Amino acid sequence: MNIKDLLKEGGLHMFDVDDTLFHTTAKIHVKDKHGKTVKTLDNKEFNTHTLEPGHHYDFHEFRSADKFHKESKPISKMINKIKSIHSNVKGKPDSKVILNTARADFDDKHKFLDKFKQHGIDINKVHIERAGNIPGNESPAEKKTEIVRKYLAKQPYKHVTLYDDSKKNLDTLLKMKHEYPNVRFHAHHVQPDGSVKKLKDD
Repeated sequence: MNIKDLLKEGGLHMFDVDDTLFHTTAKIHVKDKHGKTVKTLDNKEFNTHTLEPGHHYDFHEFRSADKFHKESKPISKMINKIKSIHSNVKGKPDSKVILNTARADFDDKHKFLDKFKQHGIDINKVHIERAGNIPGNESPAEKKTEIVRKYLAKQPYKHVTLYDDSKKNLDTLLKMKHEYPNVRFHAHHVQPDGSVKKLKDD
């Protein structure tokens, strides 16, 4: 199914943020029980990292709206894609565009949102879901699927599409087909240059 047909049928269109819409520089610090940094992770490494007993994450860089605003570089192809899809589905009750990020709340919501506005994304109409706010030790991929379940509980979308740089996030989404046999799931693996590779045929 091509994108034009998909947009006609309606559905939930989700976009990751880090290394999907913007190349970002924030790091996650892994700390031991004494508070000492034992490892530093970038966004890709965090998606597949497992904490050792007694260790915890320090997300202070990921909560800095100033760092996101100043240092994040737009991925033009994906910025154009979310704008195009949102323009096509805006006002359709059977379609929705959201951002589904592994981040939690920022320290300055308005500065964070301003970054999207600078690049022409109608962020007032695109809701941002922050999987990092979900309590528990589940992986970012599992928390992102919790958000998908929340939307499917509200409305029986025919299609759910995710654009993400993390293959683990995409694989976890595709496994939801067993839970929702009447929904078609589409996973698009975003490359560093903004091009996409579909993980599984319709």
